[in-house]
Amino acid sequence: MTERIGILLSGGESRRFGSPKAFAEIDGEKFYERAYQALDAVCDRVVIVSHPELQPRFPMELDVITDLPAVAGQGPLAGILTAMTQRPGSCYIVLPCDMPFVTSAETARLVEQMDKTQNITAIRTPDARVPLFSIWKTGLQKALKKELEAGGRRVMVFMEKAGTAWLDSAVINGDSSVFRNINRPDE
Repeated sequence: MTERIGILLSGGESRRFGSPKAFAEIDGEKFYERAYQALDAVCDRVVIVSHPELQPRFPMELDVITDLPAVAGQGPLAGILTAMTQRPGSCYIVLPCDMPFVTSAETARLVEQMDKTQNITAIRTPDARVPLFSIWKTGLQKALKKELEAGGRRVMVFMEKAGTAWLDSAVINGDSSVFRNINRPDE
């Protein structure tokens, strides 16, 4: 199996944003469309993990799934586990819909810079780590399931346990603002 799967996380509650971020727009494009394009450029297949109430809002031709019942609503780790379980692949590129400035150029550079010695490759800007723009190797499903069963929902905690290489964001794009996530409509 050599299939690279893109996981577009679009299931958050968007409480601070006030409406579903996936359908917010920048320059006439929805956030999810921008993220989808960034993943589609480097992946063999892209799966959108969303909330059941939002699923009908996506075009029917897209592969949209919801969390596995056992982990439903438990955040990004649940979405990643769901995609890994339902869409087997050799590796997974994760991108949340609320990072609409990441393009295919950044996803291609992340793939080029992947650390093959670690289970996860992610980036860090001068100000913070960016855990959800990352590459996850297959084989993490059991550890993810165990983490969620134990009540663990923090992505960074899991990433440290799993073994993560943190790349300097400058090797992906010199403008670290590209990697910010949008939490409010005025950002």
